[in-house]
Amino acid sequence: MTDGATWADYYRENEGREPRALLLEVLDSFELPGEAVDLGCGAGIDTLAMLERGWQVFATDAEDEAIQRTRGRVPPELQLRLQTLVTPMEDVELPAASFSVFFCDPPRFADVWARIGRAIVPGGRFAGQLLGDRDTWAPDEDISAFSEAQARALFDGWTLERFEEEENDGEACDGPKHWHVFHVVARASSS
Repeated sequence: MTDGATWADYYRENEGREPRALLLEVLDSFELPGEAVDLGCGAGIDTLAMLERGWQVFATDAEDEAIQRTRGRVPPELQLRLQTLVTPMEDVELPAASFSVFFCDPPRFADVWARIGRAIVPGGRFAGQLLGDRDTWAPDEDISAFSEAQARALFDGWTLERFEEEENDGEACDGPKHWHVFHVVARASSS
């Protein structure tokens, strides 16, 4: 977070949002639910959407408040399919994988990305966003941001099912912001 905004501010600001359309589209592309990981789960909106559709979900976030909000959002009958962990994404041990990947510490991004790739089974999908290099937050030393070529290169050996660039002026929980984001759906190769 920047300019004095806190994660609690972010959670409050996004409390009523719907699950991300990209996530719902990807979930609908599978015949049967399986296992999913929500890195940087925030308040658990996308985690709940996966659980409601029958998925087993491992949700992790560096903020204890995020995990508390996620657990509080999930009804008791779905809790058995939810595993949570408070830890930075750079330190998480992924089980056999949102707008959170760009909060990864840049010097550790390559290692985290390699672990994500190893965790996604052949035919499984990565669905998420990467921050573009023209985003307001891109110069921040704690943010992982990419040019279009760099973002595409992360998916060498994958099948890109969607790669859309979004760039516009809008709002963040800390005020006006220029957004530059790549929305990606990629399928892990079968070989």
